[in-house]
Amino acid sequence: MKLFKKLAAAVLVAALALTMVGCGGRNSLTDQIKDVIADFYAMEDKDVTNKKELDALAAKLMAEADKAENKGKTVLELLIDEEVVKAAGINAAKETYRVSAVENYKLLSSTVSKEKALLFALELTDSENGQIGSGVLNPNSYGLAMGKINGKEYFVMLMNGQSRL
Repeated sequence: MKLFKKLAAAVLVAALALTMVGCGGRNSLTDQIKDVIADFYAMEDKDVTNKKELDALAAKLMAEADKAENKGKTVLELLIDEEVVKAAGINAAKETYRVSAVENYKLLSSTVSKEKALLFALELTDSENGQIGSGVLNPNSYGLAMGKINGKEYFVMLMNGQSRL
């Protein structure tokens, strides 16, 4: 009986280890938000693609906004600030981006916490946004990054695509 219990425990541990390996790939909140954003645009028959280079650019923009002097500006105002944009390596005379941000606030309700990715994706796609550059934007790609600005954690989304200057 002891041998059976040990064998059963070993099989259970192995099964749990294998299931954990299979689940780790795309389970971060950032990845969940990306999936929801893709669903939103697919429901409208629009093709919008997540691009790694835009993820990196959103992270760089966020890092530069965190370094900038606040002077009473909102996070969105910091993200589209001319000096911040330039420091992030964006040429606003030639490139156009839509920028949106949402604070990664801590939810108290466990029910709502389960829908956190949906809530944040809605805020990123439907809320107030800013624009870098002066072109007319028809977005077909986006990047998403998570980081800190002024001590608070945010998700920042950059969208770009065909633009007419």
